[in-house]
Amino acid sequence: MSAKSAVEATAKQSASGHQVVRNTLYLTLSQAVTVPLAVLVNAFTARYIGAESFGYVYLAATFASFGYLAVSWGHEGVLPAMVAPDHSLAGPLLGSSLAWRAAVGLVTYPLMAAVCHLLGHGSELQWALGLTFLGSVLTSFVAACKDAIRGFERADIPAYVHVGQQVLWACLVMPALLLGGRMRTVLIAANVTTVIVLVWILSTLRSVGVGRLSIDRSALKSLFNGGTPFVFMGLAMSLQPLIDAACLARMSTVEAVGWYAVARKLIGLLLFPASALIGALYPTLCRLWGDDREGFLRVTRGSIHSVALIVMPIALGCFLYPDLGVAIFSKKVYGPAADDLRILSVFLLLVYFTMPIGTCVLAAGRQRAWSVVQSLCVVVSIVLDPLLTPWFQRRYANGGLGPSVASVVSELIVVGCGLWFMPPGVFDVRLRRTLLLAAVSGLAMASVAWLLRSITPFVAGPIALVAYGAALWMTGEIDRSHVAAAIGVVTRKLSRAR
Repeated sequence: MSAKSAVEATAKQSASGHQVVRNTLYLTLSQAVTVPLAVLVNAFTARYIGAESFGYVYLAATFASFGYLAVSWGHEGVLPAMVAPDHSLAGPLLGSSLAWRAAVGLVTYPLMAAVCHLLGHGSELQWALGLTFLGSVLTSFVAACKDAIRGFERADIPAYVHVGQQVLWACLVMPALLLGGRMRTVLIAANVTTVIVLVWILSTLRSVGVGRLSIDRSALKSLFNGGTPFVFMGLAMSLQPLIDAACLARMSTVEAVGWYAVARKLIGLLLFPASALIGALYPTLCRLWGDDREGFLRVTRGSIHSVALIVMPIALGCFLYPDLGVAIFSKKVYGPAADDLRILSVFLLLVYFTMPIGTCVLAAGRQRAWSVVQSLCVVVSIVLDPLLTPWFQRRYANGGLGPSVASVVSELIVVGCGLWFMPPGVFDVRLRRTLLLAAVSGLAMASVAWLLRSITPFVAGPIALVAYGAALWMTGEIDRSHVAAAIGVVTRKLSRAR
């Protein structure tokens, strides 16, 4: 009986690992398709509607992001976590979440419109805010459906929805602009896109296993109580970039603000592999925390293992070759952003570890503690931004280096606190060995890049990356079985797609 139990436990652990890998692959591929498309459409929109209208869209999106916190109320952390261990709760939870979002949206919008009026903003911003906030509420409906589906540990439908929404958005917005459409046309087209996607994803719920949607008082209470810590985390994450921007605008130059914005945009693009991993990891860890603690530790170790191998070449590439990214926006105009990017490469490295560590802490039920940790980032920005921004502006004529350094400091604190709150047993000897070998392989990559610094990075970069992979191979951190497993996963997905 003990041997049979051991075999069953091993099978369950293997299934959980395969689910995370499969779901991560879905989400990573969807992000790989949509990120370049989103950049293209945004650049196209900015060119056609002009700087002033694009500024209105940006301001409206900033206001709407705060309203979105109230509308979603952290349900993105509660829905998949509650559905994963008990699929029968999906219908009442999703129905109650949709009802909450609709009701709160009706209350939140007039408040934001009144604030804009009191701040002296005119009708153009009010139009932008109204259409943008409507889109935010509709998007939150789609997100709720995705979260319920994620509770079934399914990432295929959310991935298809994500890609389809971006493609449909591009197909509607770009012709509208070519035909003379302006700001309102763009925002209306975005809302039409979201409505179409919402109708489609609602039609898939029954096939996934989501039961009849209903509004349940106990479900609403659970969503409210469980989502509150996530609201505070979202508030902290929204406040930090606002503080950075405010300090830059007041203590630096307009150009420095633009350089910093470009650097942060590039960092955001480089984060999508980790984001995909977290989207796949969270519901699985929530289920394992209640059912299988050893499986919980194993899957967490596996995620950190994967992150360690992935992030090293990404962060080093960001540090060694920042000009390649800046050139997308114009090296002549945004050249100093490369210095911001070099500092933020350390931030990128830390965030890749923060994501699985934070997901582990959240799945283990430490939401309130983690929200306090995230709030420390705001405190760091409040303290360091006013000190570092003017100093770097005077010394290097680039105040954006100040918030970049502050971001690194805040993320160091987050990683340290995350390690403190993690359940014991995650960092075993095997995982510590992986972290060490990833660092050694990164050193090999940096050394090759330094030796080839006199040639074009388009040649030196790939050679340095090969050196990183070779170092992992020689140290035994990756072998034929890993390569065969990765090829097998991709091959199976492609064969199913046919």
